[in-house]
Amino acid sequence: MINGEDMVLSSLIRKISFGFLIFFLLTFVIFAGCRKSSPEKSSESAQSPPPRRVSAANLSVSKELEDIISRRGSWEPILMNFYGKEMPNFKVKDITGKTHNLSDYRGKNVLVVMWATWCQPCVQEIPHLKALREIMPPDKLAILAISNEPADVVKAMAEKENINYTVISHQGSLPEPFSSIRGYPSGFFVKPDGTLKLVSEGTMRLGETKSIILAE
Repeated sequence: MINGEDMVLSSLIRKISFGFLIFFLLTFVIFAGCRKSSPEKSSESAQSPPPRRVSAANLSVSKELEDIISRRGSWEPILMNFYGKEMPNFKVKDITGKTHNLSDYRGKNVLVVMWATWCQPCVQEIPHLKALREIMPPDKLAILAISNEPADVVKAMAEKENINYTVISHQGSLPEPFSSIRGYPSGFFVKPDGTLKLVSEGTMRLGETKSIILAE
């Protein structure tokens, strides 16, 4: 026969287990990333499947960058076949109407972030990008955050979050590899010489992003 204390203990264990399950699911949603298609335009789940785990030793990158990748958190390196290649130019307009060409930023590091306002992991990444903008001035780093949503939607989110980096609404096509991502957020780290250092998929934190930019 189960006494009262056993019943209370059993109930407590069930509640704790349920709590851990909810915590795990929320953590997965925040950090796993979102599919490229908007949930309003796709019958698929907005949640991306976890990216395939990639071994840093299999990538053609510097030892410093290899160490950063091996210690990565909730993101994965993707589009490895483009690493070291010169990136094609593109022309876009930010939410203030200013035109930006990728080639305009030759001579400085560029971080191109592909994101969406409906993607919760993208929103979770915004404070880290704002902090990055604070510690790395525009003459050292350009941050271009590109969404394919209407300008008014993107502008509203930028104002709500007090975003301090360049936010772009671009509903046209972009050249490869920028058009080759499968989910948000994705970050393209472009070197001052215009070649690609790395592409990430998944939410990145300030320390990781800064380390990749500074890595040789």
